[in-house]
Amino acid sequence: MKNYEKISPIQAILLLSVIRIAIVLLWFEFENQDVWIVQILSLFYVAILCASLLYLGKKYPNQTLIEYLPAIIGKIAAKGLGFLYALFFLFLAALDLSLFDNIIKPINFPATPDFVFVVISLAVCAYSVYNGLECIARSAQFFTPLIFFVVALYAVLQIPDMDFKVFLPILADSTFWEINQRAFLNAARFNEIVVLAMLVPFISKKGETIKIFSWAVITITVYSLIIILPTLAGLGLDVPKKTFDPYYLFIKQINIYDFITRIEFLIVGAWNIGMFLKISLMLHLSITCLVQSFGLKNRKLLILPMILIILIAALQTDLLKSVIVFNIIRIYIPYINLIFMSGIPSLVLAIFFLKNMPMNKK
Repeated sequence: MKNYEKISPIQAILLLSVIRIAIVLLWFEFENQDVWIVQILSLFYVAILCASLLYLGKKYPNQTLIEYLPAIIGKIAAKGLGFLYALFFLFLAALDLSLFDNIIKPINFPATPDFVFVVISLAVCAYSVYNGLECIARSAQFFTPLIFFVVALYAVLQIPDMDFKVFLPILADSTFWEINQRAFLNAARFNEIVVLAMLVPFISKKGETIKIFSWAVITITVYSLIIILPTLAGLGLDVPKKTFDPYYLFIKQINIYDFITRIEFLIVGAWNIGMFLKISLMLHLSITCLVQSFGLKNRKLLILPMILIILIAALQTDLLKSVIVFNIIRIYIPYINLIFMSGIPSLVLAIFFLKNMPMNKK
């Protein structure tokens, strides 16, 4: 049996949770006052979309997605899919870096050139990847509860100024079809299932895949609601639709008796930590896909080439332009995710069942 780095189930839950919440803190699309219903209803679609990978993870608890593919679809096809998954994680890392640059840099470092910001960010992430999955998981275990505390604190402090009438009347501006469509697309953003499929053999306690994912999804949903609902109740419906960072505007208006003011620096810290964890993990998983697909011996030799690919993609293309990155996240990411979290796994699972039918067994 291979020697894997080991992370605990709680580290896995916190890691899966923070990489999703890191995005919700930076960007979320507000349609109307029924957004909370969409969040809850999307749990149903998450269960459907993630069923294939959860089943395969249960059948192969000692292997990553990339490692059990050859046994099901053959070595050549497995190498091709392994390479595609490596590109998928690398693309997510580059996209997250672009989102990071478009929101955090204008707020904190408006005069800093993109090149400097990107290089420093990638250097920090490269160091995390060099130290391995255990380092990333321990960082998530330490920082994620702090991030959750900050999110809850902001919600509590703003309660006196919230107008909960903004959520009424329920379903007045949404049809049954629209609610379900938005719930499905929101569920398609839960690419954390692909991350978990790569982490299964690294988790110290076996047979906990479904439980870990369930707790992660519940945690993500609860804290997404703690972010979204106070933002709408504090800003109303119009402002969140017109700005790319409504949560930051919501936090800036917190003022308790002229004593507690300008505490948005806490969320800036949460942004930085969350995005560094997300980008580092995506880089680590991209490298892991290549190592396991092609039998490479030293993963650390791939860190610099992968960093350079992201650097070139960020600086030599239009990826850092806000209109590009937000359109990709808003329009295309759900469909890209569907391919890797549901489409490919469902096809692999179908082949698995066909190969294991009684008539095909000798």
